[in-house]
Amino acid sequence: MTAQLFVLEIGRAMHALGSPSYRVEDAMDACCRAFGLQGSFFSTPTAIFAAMGQVGEEPRTTLLRVVPGDHDLGRLSALYGIRDDVLSGRRSPTEGLERVRAILHMPPRRQPLVDVLAYGLSGAAVAVLFSGGVAEVGLAGAAGLLSGTIAAVSRLRPGLGDVQTPLACALVAFLVHLVAGSGIAIDPLTTTVAAIVVFLPGLSFTTALAELSMRHLAAGSARLLGTVAVLLTMAIGVGIGERAARALVGWPSTAPVGGLDWPWHLAALLGIGCSYVILLRATTRQIGWVAVAVAVGYLGARAGGVLLERELGAFVGALGVALVANFYARWRRQPAAVVRTPGLLLLVPGSLGFRGFTLALDKSAESVQFVFQMLLVGGAIVAGLLMAGVLLPPTLDGERDGPHRSLAS
Repeated sequence: MTAQLFVLEIGRAMHALGSPSYRVEDAMDACCRAFGLQGSFFSTPTAIFAAMGQVGEEPRTTLLRVVPGDHDLGRLSALYGIRDDVLSGRRSPTEGLERVRAILHMPPRRQPLVDVLAYGLSGAAVAVLFSGGVAEVGLAGAAGLLSGTIAAVSRLRPGLGDVQTPLACALVAFLVHLVAGSGIAIDPLTTTVAAIVVFLPGLSFTTALAELSMRHLAAGSARLLGTVAVLLTMAIGVGIGERAARALVGWPSTAPVGGLDWPWHLAALLGIGCSYVILLRATTRQIGWVAVAVAVGYLGARAGGVLLERELGAFVGALGVALVANFYARWRRQPAAVVRTPGLLLLVPGSLGFRGFTLALDKSAESVQFVFQMLLVGGAIVAGLLMAGVLLPPTLDGERDGPHRSLAS
């Protein structure tokens, strides 16, 4: 019975730490086989169905109601270590169960002021990568601090959690368009998207496409619809903030966006790496790998953009990130997500989809093009992940190996 409880808690913990459905199912199945149990599992973004029992006996079905959690690379790495210890016999299932529950109930390492600064740093850095000028970078950084403040307050007041994202989008859009309407020539859309980029569900969108490609149709469809719902609420929040600012100061003055020189891009990559270390709760040992993931994703996307055009260039970036992630998983026996997650955050197409929805609010015909680009970029990223799994599968003990499962590391 303890072994079955351990399997259930492993699934619950992995789900809470941001693992996709196919990864949760594979891990639970691997644990079952190691304990000599028969099991069948079905994971969705909001529930896990598990049927387990001794071989030859009628399996017992359990329903776990789960809520998607935030990515926490430090706790995810610790969870993998516990799982490997139990499967290798270094710890008993009882000891493993206690440690998994301790990780689940461990409060995440939060430093509100540092988190707020990470939001601002991310906004300024992304504005550079979006080819913004000095004015866009400065304003995006200030608006990012506003987003971080709202996120910090929402953690102190749980009732704000459900409206945190649209509220942040509305206030950021109001601030940006208020500044633009006061006579400062900036690109409001670039600045707004850069300031709220941490709220964009681009990684969730890519995960949904990966789940669909792995034939996890229920989980992928549910996650995809959830992503669209988040984008819609964000676009509506931006629309409210933008129109409120227009009512006060009129139409904003805009300026053509002029990109900054390459030293700014190097500084932006460093800033994004630092913000990801903070927001993804990476440990000290993982900082270097987060930096490698950001660099590989950026350079791969730039090289792919030259070879295959901008949208398909994400394939090269995702391929490079996934190869490094799988190498890391084989060499260090750690979750590939430590490298893959920050690398993909640099590539995910959420900003394109968000731009499409905001243009739709302005009744622009370009909105359809942006949404199509989002689908194309997402498909290119998933193709890169699948190809990397074929070239370098992450052969972790106790898991099913092979090209069809290599994306699940």
